[in-house]
Amino acid sequence: MTFGQRFKELRIQKGLKQQELVDDFNKIYGYTFTKSAISQYENDKRKPETEALRDFALYFNVSLDYLLCINEDKDIYIDIKDQFLDFVEGFFKNKDISRDEKDKLFKELSTLYFDSLK
Repeated sequence: MTFGQRFKELRIQKGLKQQELVDDFNKIYGYTFTKSAISQYENDKRKPETEALRDFALYFNVSLDYLLCINEDKDIYIDIKDQFLDFVEGFFKNKDISRDEKDKLFKELSTLYFDSLK
């Protein structure tokens, strides 16, 4: 499976048309993607930048490795309770919280998670 195929599969599983994905994702994460960009991703003509890849993984609630077809493990936070994931999802979807605050929390959560694996 390619990145484009995986990306399209995740969009369809979420029940979204390309334009619906663009509208929702741009609103949540502050991007200006177009339907054309999504089409190019799905047809393996280009890939998002690193920061956008991270945000797409969060948006689809999958691991970056899964999104990039490195492995088949979708789970982002293998050992974290569902309630915590709901909180994190709500935080990242909140339009009133700045991108810098979201980035800071993401970095802190990543550090905590990877430290727990040691």
